[in-house]
Amino acid sequence: MLGEESGRTHGATRVCRRVPFTTAAGFAVLVLVSALLTWDLPKEEAIADESPSPARVAAPPPNILIINTDDQRAPETLAVMPKVQRLFQGGGTTYQNGMVSTPLCCPSRSSLFSGRFSHNTGILGNGIPDAVAAFDQDSTLQGYLQDGGYQTAMVGKYLTTVSLMNSPKNWDHWAVTTGGYVNVPFNVNGTYQSTSGYVSQYMAQYSKSFLEDFETSDDKPWLLYVAPQAPHWDYRPSPKYRTAPVPEPVKPPSWNEPDTTDKPPWVQWHPDIAEADYLDVRAKQLRTLMSVDDMTGAIFGQMSQLNETRDTLAIFMSDNGYLWAEHNLDGKRYPYMESTEVPFIVRWPGHIPAGVESTQLVSQIDLLPTALEVSGVSPQLTYPLDGQSLLSPTSRAVALQEYFKSNDSALAPWAAIRGETWQYIEWYDADSGGITFREYYDLTADPYQLVNLLKDGDESNDPRVAPLKEQLTAARICSGEDCP
Repeated sequence: MLGEESGRTHGATRVCRRVPFTTAAGFAVLVLVSALLTWDLPKEEAIADESPSPARVAAPPPNILIINTDDQRAPETLAVMPKVQRLFQGGGTTYQNGMVSTPLCCPSRSSLFSGRFSHNTGILGNGIPDAVAAFDQDSTLQGYLQDGGYQTAMVGKYLTTVSLMNSPKNWDHWAVTTGGYVNVPFNVNGTYQSTSGYVSQYMAQYSKSFLEDFETSDDKPWLLYVAPQAPHWDYRPSPKYRTAPVPEPVKPPSWNEPDTTDKPPWVQWHPDIAEADYLDVRAKQLRTLMSVDDMTGAIFGQMSQLNETRDTLAIFMSDNGYLWAEHNLDGKRYPYMESTEVPFIVRWPGHIPAGVESTQLVSQIDLLPTALEVSGVSPQLTYPLDGQSLLSPTSRAVALQEYFKSNDSALAPWAAIRGETWQYIEWYDADSGGITFREYYDLTADPYQLVNLLKDGDESNDPRVAPLKEQLTAARICSGEDCP
């Protein structure tokens, strides 16, 4: 049953792999969803004109807003989020090759905060409290920006295994929770608060309250990090959207893939996902995201009232993707694209192109370098940063992806290097570290990763493994500018 579970280059080649909602029924449902979610848009969410203006000379540093959902795959989940589509996609740049370096909650979030890969943060999986306790919270997005004069606030989930009784460091305001959808307790600025109702409503209220608090020191820029529970298991939509229509599914060729003999044994062993389970989980996840869309609209409505929308760099993304029966798999953790790719949208009026799609390879490790560049904060770095600014004139040629043995799963560790049109994967023995299986996919000819060219029985189309192995081996121990 589906459930929880250094090259830099210019240029880009687009890889089109997703099945769009093209059927008449799907389009009709999509229109109905959009109407349902927008007909009662509160007045405070009306946003002023956000058309880009020329870059300002010696402009003050921008505010920074990050909305980081949990387990949201890309890109079709955005179909039920018209406010996110309008504010972020319409007002910013969508990165089609946006991904995470590790498709798992705690490692992904620690990499977002630190700008470093998991092999450098030491947080390799979930359920490792000692590693989380040892995590240097000062050498982070929030630590550096707070030291640099930013006001900081966090709402929602932080890192797993962190007790609700522990107040997070380097935040001026916080309303943190360990997860959940209904009657969720929060630690609000050091005080335990119970709630009665749906979680996203409280997250919107806390976010708006912190924005008002920021306004009392309006000469200082701010960082607001918002991390909803949705669409993470146990997928509980709010009463408002419990029966809301969702777009008709369009199953890709990899859905319950009939032949997985070219995949690792631990993938081959998976039986087909029952269609009823797939449809149920998909619908519930999409419905939880409808409330995140409302929360996003409320936050931007408050920003608009405070005249902060134009002076804010805003990023919408997720900590990892999610498989909906592709290759007979559900959940995250795997190296396949549905698991590692996430919505990744950036807006900054006058600085980031609006309504644009980019094929640049980007990752959550890029957020801290970006924040330091736009803020003008120049800290004495404790550790080298593995990511690069999203505003860099060059883009990476390949991206490193890695997954380590986690205490909450039996899945074997793996690592991969991903180009815009290909992916090379190595699986490892958890004890010896030896390579147990290899995969290589031509994402131009095979965008759904159906044919592992290293196991298709045709040696004539095999890539040269030796240089790929050498490149991946170096990437797995890289640090700072040596990282891809």
